[in-house]
Amino acid sequence: MKPFALVSCLALPAVLVSGFEVKPFKVELGSRIPHMNELIKNTILPSSSVLGSAGKGIGLDWLKDRQSEWTEVYDWDKEEDKLNQFNHSLVDIGDQTVHFIHQRSSNPNSIPVLLIHGWPGSFYEFNQVIMPLTSSENDASFHVVVPSLPGFGFSSPAPLGWNLNHTAALFDTLMHEVLGYESYIAVGGDWGCVAIWALQNDHSEHIQAVQFAGPAESLTDEEKQRIRDNEIWGRDSIGYFIEMTTRPATIGLGLYDNPIGQLAWMGEKYLEYSDPQYGVPPSTITNNTILTAVSIYYLTRTFETAANIYFQNPAGFQQQLLKAVNDIPMGFSEYPYEGMFYPKFYLAEMGNLVYHSAHKRGGHFSALDNPPAYVDDIRRLAGLLHKREGEAAESTTDRKEYHVEL
Repeated sequence: MKPFALVSCLALPAVLVSGFEVKPFKVELGSRIPHMNELIKNTILPSSSVLGSAGKGIGLDWLKDRQSEWTEVYDWDKEEDKLNQFNHSLVDIGDQTVHFIHQRSSNPNSIPVLLIHGWPGSFYEFNQVIMPLTSSENDASFHVVVPSLPGFGFSSPAPLGWNLNHTAALFDTLMHEVLGYESYIAVGGDWGCVAIWALQNDHSEHIQAVQFAGPAESLTDEEKQRIRDNEIWGRDSIGYFIEMTTRPATIGLGLYDNPIGQLAWMGEKYLEYSDPQYGVPPSTITNNTILTAVSIYYLTRTFETAANIYFQNPAGFQQQLLKAVNDIPMGFSEYPYEGMFYPKFYLAEMGNLVYHSAHKRGGHFSALDNPPAYVDDIRRLAGLLHKREGEAAESTTDRKEYHVEL
């Protein structure tokens, strides 16, 4: 699901905001590369794999090719420099340390937007959309905030008993009390979607909109096929979900210091849930992208703590119809290679759906798989909420837009 509720890094001193000390942060993980490379080189893979060549998991040939590429071609220092083009910070909120990127637009009137990732994503998932969103050359520009979920990246692990309702409260505090934004649009997919649902229902006083089009009386043939695909996905593709929901420590500890194991476990998801034309524009997902995504997990030593999100939120992806408790405007972006499909009439029953977009390219990691569409959807939703100066105000519910990309 893709819900919306809707430059260089400067060396700045820590800033005290409303009692919170925001500390500038730089990604510096190069000292851990030699150990990672040694493990990658010394990992022994089999000469052949019956099921690995039959589509029952990661492909052996792909894994072997990435093993060589990771140590012989891949350049972590180059990727780290790219990460440090953004403004990273750390802040302690209660007992939790939150890592986040805060990239403000040059336009002081820009709209605050919160982007929340899922698994196996991270803050890196949004590297292609942050700067376009901040651009003041467009009708709608944004102050972009990208936090790392608890236990991911540079955020501290979530304690036992923590769930995404707590994460929603944590991120609302970040946006409202730490950064001082009175209201904001929230956007997310995967577990970010679940966090945004909690934001919408529990922190509505600060949420302008959420992006999760229009009602449909019946299903089209294409929609019927997508629903059949849901059943296939639920049967064939959720082994990882069951493992991490029931025994996260087994996989988390077993692959904790195993970069090739982590690549197999997470790389499979990037390959399976992305547009088959990955790497072909508009997709920016390449093998290098996948290696960077996995390197962040390995080098930050968060593979085990990130997996805990499944155990802590076992009902996170429910099948029954959810209903919003308020009329906060909702939007939904549909991508053809997303794992699950939600019919338009279902979405319309969830809440105040004002925007829907159906794209011909893209998958689960849409901010990487189709960045232009991702950015455009946020702008379009914002355009429904923020009328031009001087125009008469009207009910948000009366302003709906349903967009199909041809």
